[in-house]
Amino acid sequence: MKRVLTIALVAVMAAAAGIGSASAQKFELGVRAGVGSQNMDFPDNVFEAKSRLGWNAAVVARMRIIGFGDGLLGAGLFFQPEVVYSQSSNRVRSNMFYELTQPVTRASSDADFAGATKVKMQTVDVPLLLSLKVSIARVQAGPVFHLMNNFTTTTGHLDIQHPLRSAVGYALGASVDLLGLTVDARYMGDFGKLKNSISDSGHLHDSVESSLSSWSVGVGFMF
Repeated sequence: MKRVLTIALVAVMAAAAGIGSASAQKFELGVRAGVGSQNMDFPDNVFEAKSRLGWNAAVVARMRIIGFGDGLLGAGLFFQPEVVYSQSSNRVRSNMFYELTQPVTRASSDADFAGATKVKMQTVDVPLLLSLKVSIARVQAGPVFHLMNNFTTTTGHLDIQHPLRSAVGYALGASVDLLGLTVDARYMGDFGKLKNSISDSGHLHDSVESSLSSWSVGVGFMF
């Protein structure tokens, strides 16, 4: 994991510095920390997951492509590469027993997930965003490259193969800048669904469809 983080940081920050120098535009570097969740979803409803709140930390760069001014009078379009480390967990339960005896319904409380399998998630992502700034508000969008996907099943009776994400996803977000601080809200998703294999009490389910998404809210400081 340390090697992945080091390579990602060096590559993204070197590219950011090079673009910033070449364009002779405004360049900022900062850090961000926040909370959020990474959510597993099983559309067929045979398996179901409940996400737990986790945390994340990021290194952020900004280079202004076009625009003028700062603060309340500033506006412009920025290139915003990031390196984001996230850690959270999901609890996954099987609905097979309920499916045999009654219509399957979505679980609604923590009690419904008693004894569920816990999946710990550690990921490293590199969003390459375009950020549109008007006054102190920003909106961002762009592709996300998933460099590390570490999914560990720690408890429970389900044997879940690593629910690896696709190589590239997307991010949508918004933020507010004020006196060097930035408050950021972010959603990240994947393009399409993935195939998985899950063993439930000796019954193997091949090609189980699943998708992964995440949201986060954080506070950062730009230098």
